[in-house]
Amino acid sequence: MPKSDRQLTDILISQLTTSEQAHGVAYVCSTMFVKGTTISFPHLEIDVPWDAYLAFIDGDPAANWGHACRYVLLNPETGDTLSREARFPPFQRGATDWQIAYRAPGIPDGILPIPDK
Repeated sequence: MPKSDRQLTDILISQLTTSEQAHGVAYVCSTMFVKGTTISFPHLEIDVPWDAYLAFIDGDPAANWGHACRYVLLNPETGDTLSREARFPPFQRGATDWQIAYRAPGIPDGILPIPDK
């Protein structure tokens, strides 16, 4: 049975480490990536094993790049996840298809590359 947006957000938040929950920000891309797609970022390619939404987790949003971060694929049908470690963010100037799914308390607006809606 397909998962609702709220259920997918809850699944993503449940994947956060204690440190990411305390200090991080999780973003979700509104684009659905179809099975078989390869998502390319600098120094990282992610093969999509099933139709999925892509999340990006920045555990240290106040740090300059590159630092440890990760990408998570979310299966909207089953709730399965797949996490890939990375060093760089996905954001480009003018990116509009990313939204904040989770923001640790105390993270100031000024350090976020995507505005919190």
